[in-house]
Amino acid sequence: MISYIFIISIILSIIPIAIIGYAFYKRDTIKEPKKLLNKLFAAGILSGIIVLCVSFVGLALFPKLTNLDQIDNVFVLIFYSYIFIGLIEESSKLFMIYKGCYNNEYFDQAYDIILYSVFVSLGFAFFENIVYFLNTPGIDIVFLRSITAVPVHICLQVIMGYFLYLSKIKDKNINIIKGLVITTLLHGTYDFLIFTGNMILVCCDLVLLILMFVYANYKIKKLIEIDKSNLIKTNYCPNCGEIIEYEFCPKCGYKKNTRI
Repeated sequence: MISYIFIISIILSIIPIAIIGYAFYKRDTIKEPKKLLNKLFAAGILSGIIVLCVSFVGLALFPKLTNLDQIDNVFVLIFYSYIFIGLIEESSKLFMIYKGCYNNEYFDQAYDIILYSVFVSLGFAFFENIVYFLNTPGIDIVFLRSITAVPVHICLQVIMGYFLYLSKIKDKNINIIKGLVITTLLHGTYDFLIFTGNMILVCCDLVLLILMFVYANYKIKKLIEIDKSNLIKTNYCPNCGEIIEYEFCPKCGYKKNTRI
């Protein structure tokens, strides 16, 4: 019989993810196919499964990593945080984003790659929440991760998405590598501060999360402005994506700037 605590935990995992996903979807002026976004969410779950399998192999090779509380070597914690978690997780999500949408026909706006990346991260975060609950049952675990780990994954994928957008314009491989390196370092630092067990350093994680949020939001606004500029130069409304045949948008009433 399925425990009611498990059901509540599933609901608590889904609600913030659904709200965040809708919020990002709402900001897209020319809507992406829901079928594509569902596929990317599923790809995020798949990336989580891949990471889990790789983790089992890694723990078999490095059994000492199974008991972090007993690790007092800072270099081991750095390896675990930045390579074992940061690099593996970010590489897996990057692979799914690239294969799932980088070259798809609907990728026609700068913001699109942000939306794609976020949906992959939402799928990954959802799967990760379930795994954590199964290992340590408790509604408090799911709730805590919903307000910490989920936003971290989203911020990281927004940053990754920004560099994937840049890679479409110039220096493809360099910008993709930059995105992977930066997200890996941020992810590793976030986990490392937690694993130290030092309350001061753990509190610094909150500052890091805020900085990541501010930086990610800045990049989102930057890409949205690029899209609005491009839409105005065409006959698309920058607010809702509707075609403007005359002076005003027939859907939202936006007045077209006839000087452009």
